[in-house]
Amino acid sequence: MLMSVTRPNYARVMSEVKRLHGEFAIANPPVDPRVIAEGVGVGLRFVRFEGANERVSGFFDCEDNMIFVNKDEAPLRQTFTIAHELGHAVLHREWAQSSEYRVLLRDQDYAGDEVHEKEANAFAAHLLVPRRMLDRFWKAASVEELSRLFAVSVPMIRNRLKFEYGV
Repeated sequence: MLMSVTRPNYARVMSEVKRLHGEFAIANPPVDPRVIAEGVGVGLRFVRFEGANERVSGFFDCEDNMIFVNKDEAPLRQTFTIAHELGHAVLHREWAQSSEYRVLLRDQDYAGDEVHEKEANAFAAHLLVPRRMLDRFWKAASVEELSRLFAVSVPMIRNRLKFEYGV
């Protein structure tokens, strides 16, 4: 039986991200979550979601140990989705096997308040744009240049800059 989690465990998120960066000797951007997923034995499958599921960016299937990614989404969105779902695979395997796990639609009305989703978002953000790398570039590069350098979207870079530096 799963214990109800009420607050995100960001210390665990950061610990797992640091462990993976070390294990895969990641020192410079961009970080490719595909390589990490493959390296930890999590498969990737790009599929077309149709009908009511067309707004699904992706999901982690713990039974198949596979991340399914919406092949119709933009490549930068796919990168974030892979990192996010990898976060579920690394942090939330037990939860993903439970009846509490559900696939969420990418929806602007969703506030992102669910604890596991917050942790997976933080995992993806820190995996793809770690502070130690951002520190080296953020003052000398534009948001667009940082987006290209880290191979993530401009909104994600803006979120990381706001979170890390308040800008």
